[in-house]
Amino acid sequence: SITKTFTATLLAQELIAKKIKATDYINKVYPFKFNNKIKLTYLSLCNHTAGLYRLPSNMSTHLFNRPKNPYSAYNDLELEEYLKKELTLDQENIGKLSYSNLGAGLLGYTLAKKEKIAIELLTKEKILDSYLMSSTAYHTPTSIAGLDMQGNPTPNWNMNALKAAGGLISTTNDLSKLIKAHFNSNNKALALTRKPTYRANNKRGIGMGWIIKNLETEKEIFWHNGGTGGFSSCLSFSTRKKTGAIVLSNISRNHQQAQLIDQLCFELIDQLNNTK
Repeated sequence: SITKTFTATLLAQELIAKKIKATDYINKVYPFKFNNKIKLTYLSLCNHTAGLYRLPSNMSTHLFNRPKNPYSAYNDLELEEYLKKELTLDQENIGKLSYSNLGAGLLGYTLAKKEKIAIELLTKEKILDSYLMSSTAYHTPTSIAGLDMQGNPTPNWNMNALKAAGGLISTTNDLSKLIKAHFNSNNKALALTRKPTYRANNKRGIGMGWIIKNLETEKEIFWHNGGTGGFSSCLSFSTRKKTGAIVLSNISRNHQQAQLIDQLCFELIDQLNNTK
């Protein structure tokens, strides 16, 4: 799900270029009306405040039939059919922080559709090539097998239509390049991804993709984690201290030790910041 921060960066670039506004409705990109006349803004998809459910309702059969690769058969046609016929909002969470893979995936799908280019190529041209991230891609083999919750080998997930929510494969070396790019105060697009757009409380918020811990204090860090059936990850960094920590692992998000990935990442960044 660290992929979501790349998708947010694509949106930030569009905003900086003044091609769209954060409050614009994505509906304009589609030649059909959304179910229940629902309208969704770019920003609400990016910061998880649209009130969307975590996954589309017409994906349930895939979750049941393909538990080891649940997104793999959910294609573009099904996503658009969902928007036309089944799109529903969780009324209690509209305007509130409610994490949604559907929202982030739909954001990337919409940006690619708007630019008339595949999300893979859009990400490569706008981000990966810019920061020389040659070992990051949507379609590339992993160097080691993922392990499921029992510790058995399991395939890497193919996110298909929702790939912009969690389909990228990367390395610590490549991700360190992205972190270092965030230390450049002249990079307006990356700075925009860190700007708070929603405050959960006085200490925690969300920018455009990045979750913010210790909001606007000396201990402020930006972070995101991720988890699939065979891999777990966490990335955090401080622009104040110019430090970063990346933990990539090949254990399932449902593995009994998976919670240690975030814990390790936070302990590493705290230790680095305390020595600066």
